[in-house]
Amino acid sequence: MTSPWDRLVGQDHAVALLQRAVDRPVHAYLLVGPRGSGVEDAARVFAACLVAGEGDDRAVDLALRGMHPDVVEFEPEGVSYRVKEDVRQGIIPEALRSPVEGARKVIVVHEADRLSANRAVAANALLKTIEEPPDRTVMVLVTAAADDLPETVRSRCQRIDLDPLSSATVEAALIADGVAPDAARLAATLAGGQLGRARSLAGPGRELRAAFVAAARSLDGHAGTAIGAAESLTERIDASLAALKDAHGEAAEAFAAELAAAGYPDRSASALRNRLAERHKREQTAAKRRALAEGITALESCYRDALAGPDAPARNLDGTGPIVGPTEAVAAIDACRAARASLGRNPNPALCLEALLVALPAAR
Repeated sequence: MTSPWDRLVGQDHAVALLQRAVDRPVHAYLLVGPRGSGVEDAARVFAACLVAGEGDDRAVDLALRGMHPDVVEFEPEGVSYRVKEDVRQGIIPEALRSPVEGARKVIVVHEADRLSANRAVAANALLKTIEEPPDRTVMVLVTAAADDLPETVRSRCQRIDLDPLSSATVEAALIADGVAPDAARLAATLAGGQLGRARSLAGPGRELRAAFVAAARSLDGHAGTAIGAAESLTERIDASLAALKDAHGEAAEAFAAELAAAGYPDRSASALRNRLAERHKREQTAAKRRALAEGITALESCYRDALAGPDAPARNLDGTGPIVGPTEAVAAIDACRAARASLGRNPNPALCLEALLVALPAAR
């Protein structure tokens, strides 16, 4: 089995710090890195190495797949963590439970800065657990915006920063994945240093971007045309998630077989299967929102190009956008901005997309 640390591209300094921390872990860590830096992967690799014994490839594999019973990940379902449901009934009780398989348990809190919403009530509720978790528990907070967390939380964690990735690093990683050099260069440039996003744009994500731009070119000022285009794009987004859903189904079946082979009691096995199902549901929801956000980004690039004029450097590098005038371009950019803000408030993605296309101007 290859080293799990190989998953962290371009993060040699952070990897060295995390590897040392595995040998003598403290009670809490704050992993900080911009979106796409690999900070989420870093948390999972770190957690895998914390719960796995020497040479225990099975435990590492389970943790990296999100299936190890002693690695529990949390993410906010909305714009913030809820104090009662997420913190008091979720994170804190899980941190207090004993490990199932090994001597150590790891709690990973993704987008930890969202603990600070609503006057940081959720962060304060979790403060005692971060400061003094059980000896067997390690808390790992993950964020791209550490300064949004209260100082009382940050000061109780050992901080490890991940660097932004350069386009050259992302391009090299894509080529190593087998992507053609030209496609890798384009995806790396569009992705802005986000490796996960670049991998998507080198594959099905590029076709989805093209579909959004084509839909904008088809608009004629009639609401019926916009609604039809929105329905078509929604179907494209759902189709793009089919592979993820299939992978989740296969993973759930494999996990159930592994639990049976390991002799887990029915009650424990059922709880672990439910936890995996909830995680898969969150991942599918997040993937759908990312796909819509990527489409909005493509549209914004097109309308900014239209506003800047033909002599300015293009932002949309992989297609020709709709032809509109400056006033229409400004209105379209405002509509895209409103759609992005609406998406952040956790609405129905299909309704968000429909409202956006209805608000966009007709192409000339």
